[in-house]
Amino acid sequence: MISIVIPALNEEKLLPLCLDSLRNQDYQGLYEIIVADNGSTDRTAQVAESFGARVVSCPEKKSVFYARQIGADAAQGDIIAQADADTIYPKNWLSRIASQFDRRLKTVAVTGKFRYTQPPWWAKVEYAGRTGLNWITSFVFGRPLIISGATFAFRRNVFLKLGEYHGIQYAADQWGIAGRLSKAGKITFDNHLCVTTSPRSVDKPLLRILKEALINWSRWGNYLIKMPISFIKRLTSTPSSKKHIALVAGSILLGLAMFLLVDGYFIPSSQVFGKVYAAAKEPDKVVALTFDDGPNEPYTSEVLSVLNSYKIKATFFIIGKNAELYPDVVKNIIAQGDVVGNHTYSHNANHALSDEGIKDIERGELAIFNVAGVKPHLYRPPHGKKSPWELEGIRDAGLIDVTWDDSANDQHKVADFGTPTPQSYAAGIIKDAKPGSIILLHDGYGTLHTTAKADKSLTVQALPIIIAQLQAKGYTFVTVPELLNVPAYNK
Repeated sequence: MISIVIPALNEEKLLPLCLDSLRNQDYQGLYEIIVADNGSTDRTAQVAESFGARVVSCPEKKSVFYARQIGADAAQGDIIAQADADTIYPKNWLSRIASQFDRRLKTVAVTGKFRYTQPPWWAKVEYAGRTGLNWITSFVFGRPLIISGATFAFRRNVFLKLGEYHGIQYAADQWGIAGRLSKAGKITFDNHLCVTTSPRSVDKPLLRILKEALINWSRWGNYLIKMPISFIKRLTSTPSSKKHIALVAGSILLGLAMFLLVDGYFIPSSQVFGKVYAAAKEPDKVVALTFDDGPNEPYTSEVLSVLNSYKIKATFFIIGKNAELYPDVVKNIIAQGDVVGNHTYSHNANHALSDEGIKDIERGELAIFNVAGVKPHLYRPPHGKKSPWELEGIRDAGLIDVTWDDSANDQHKVADFGTPTPQSYAAGIIKDAKPGSIILLHDGYGTLHTTAKADKSLTVQALPIIIAQLQAKGYTFVTVPELLNVPAYNK
């Protein structure tokens, strides 16, 4: 059973939308809604009762934390879920929370993120910063740094054992309670557990926002200063040999964490953040040719002509925006028996750093579907850059991340260091090819067309050399779905 606790003080206007969203959850288990009325003088209590919520009165002390505590005292569920009266919850909010606890037995709490119903101009910066920081701190420290009180759920037995909200000095229903619960287990950050809240907390004069931000950051600064001081004190109270070991171990762990973050983001074949297909474990001499950044005419059609002359099929990771520009070429790729993959809609270089990257992938998928009537199962990140939340997002969308293990690095060579010859271009590919390789070539340059960088005549000239020389070495060519034994398209 899940107990949802909502503190409320004069919330009769916003509370109906909140309660309606909670009443229409798709969760199949039992749940109760508790509204902790913190001394309202309007119809808050009556509104809550009309939606079937249980109302507990707590007018003694006007405090959201006090109201949460009174509501938690009345809770009967195994899980307590914090909610806010000005927040609207998606239909799968409770079922997603429940699934996180079911799948991860060491998880003691689950948190998500929020968006504003009427976002201010700087909202996207806040969203990206919050999400990115939470993923990094979850990866490095095992818990998210920024907790939203409007979407935070925890195991009631652990909550009771650790002293509930009592005695927490700072942000009792956010950072404070998360810090307390983290002593007993993992705090899971679910990037897809997203709620929508009113912007009233930030709908204030700019000077007031800055003042409140300074106060909060001063508290954070004080906390961050105390952390190393506390660490040093612990070191000075231990024997010198242990101090040395602790310092060395700490330095190694920090260096390893930074290395893993850089490796996971920049290295196309890195598995740090999740499963990535860069090659196949293939005993036979089989490779897959892939082409990025198309369609880009006339080069994509020229590549298709070369492939057709050798009776070879390849995989084209196309950009949604380019697909809209050259719809007939996309249709021709599929008609010829080649495979189309998703390479985002706009090919943003830093797509993986924020949730906008997931939206760009979805938009690319839709553009391809509108043009060709297929939904690619394969996704290739621009420049091979990845993030934990993006990999999770593509898994949820039914996609797989396909990168490469063999590339001529042609985009940089052509753009920055002059044009190599078709022979030297091909030589680099042939040298690094091995059974199961996924070979990266380009028939376009991002969303640019009719420019020097978008001129892919070198690829067209080098392709017959690559094919002929690899065939002479005994290699055969397949599409990526054939190589990985996965479907080319989703239903």
